[in-house]
Amino acid sequence: MVALEAAIAWPNDKVYLFFDDDTYHRYHAVSGSFEQGALPVKPNWGGPVSGLDGSPGAFVWWGAGKAYALTGGTYVRYDQFANHVDPEFAPPNTPQPLTVGWHGLPDGSDGGPNWQQGVDTAVNWGTGKLYLFKGDAYLRYDITADRVDPGYPLPIAGNWPGVFGQDLTAALYPGGHYAYFFRGDAYQRYDVDADTVDDTGTLPGGFHLAPTPSGALAPARLLTLPQANKLMADLIRRGKLTLKSPVFVDGPTGIVSPTPGQHVSVSPPALDGIRYTNALSPTVDFFDNVDQRMLMALYRLTRWVNSSRPDVTELLHLGIGHGSGPPNDCHNQGRALDLSGIAGTLGGTPFNKSVKSDWGDLSPRPGSDIRIAPSVDALAYGLFTTAFRFATFECEANDIGTANKWPMPDLGGSGFVIYPDYGGDPVLRASHQNHIHMQVGPTRI
Repeated sequence: MVALEAAIAWPNDKVYLFFDDDTYHRYHAVSGSFEQGALPVKPNWGGPVSGLDGSPGAFVWWGAGKAYALTGGTYVRYDQFANHVDPEFAPPNTPQPLTVGWHGLPDGSDGGPNWQQGVDTAVNWGTGKLYLFKGDAYLRYDITADRVDPGYPLPIAGNWPGVFGQDLTAALYPGGHYAYFFRGDAYQRYDVDADTVDDTGTLPGGFHLAPTPSGALAPARLLTLPQANKLMADLIRRGKLTLKSPVFVDGPTGIVSPTPGQHVSVSPPALDGIRYTNALSPTVDFFDNVDQRMLMALYRLTRWVNSSRPDVTELLHLGIGHGSGPPNDCHNQGRALDLSGIAGTLGGTPFNKSVKSDWGDLSPRPGSDIRIAPSVDALAYGLFTTAFRFATFECEANDIGTANKWPMPDLGGSGFVIYPDYGGDPVLRASHQNHIHMQVGPTRI
């Protein structure tokens, strides 16, 4: 019997399970159904020259159109849109060692396993974090910092309620309510909201996916209005947000209200427990006129900024759904956010970091165009760079829609995410000293 090697969910609403005979099975995440099995890896993942040669040991979605296939102590980067391994990793070049591209992996010098020689599996949790598993331990990898978070590895047991305590074969998160963990021919379904295993089964015939709304892994900028509508409905059903208007109505065949093109009002102004507070009118108990694609970006931002310490409770903004420009401006069309601050607690101590005070008002640093830095304010740096990286992954980055291309901008660059150290138009830089601007769709229609 063939054995499972790796699993990955793809932004095309497909799920792939890879086996040790270099074949894979394909599932449809929206229906949860099995589509086709025993497909050969080599010709279907980019061809024999520039694609995967066989099933990887671990396959993890990164974002921004890229995934990484890890086999032993090496890895290659795979491009979603070109459908092949990136040229710098393909023949005549060779896969890169984990020591080069995956920063902070333990080398075994502490008496533990050497993660630089390979991992059992890896999964993107949709929070700006990847989780890598090896033996009876796991570590958390931060996409923004591109390195292992401090304090890891930790034991699986006690930190992942109900999950196999060691030797995972594969892990999978298609977005939405459920993730899946595999060991041998057994699998577990993990309730992400309840943070525990809620179902088990066996491969191959017993595995089934819980249906996940279309677009669960697609960036907000690429969502269609119907996709955003169904994703929003899923969040409402799961208790992540409450609409003030239009009233949410479920019908026998789907959502009756709101329709995909309607803008929505959210009250209380909170998504998954994190409040969006209007810094100009802090007592306002709603935000309105929001495009549903932007609403998904707002929800996903809360997951990124609250994925590790500190505990974020509030995102401050200068307006959601409204702006001072013309009616066809992205702000007035409910497709933009001006993030002005982040508040919460760290070790029980409250904090409130302001983009203006803790970034825009800083003096230049010698030898750098970026005024914010860990040495200046580690907390503000971590929070605001995470918000920035989120915006480049989920919102418009260096172009609009499908024209956005890897690599996404870094701090100091230009593009559609605008902030105090913006490297593009000086006028835009000057007018964004007190907030980070992010948008879905063109600036004006």
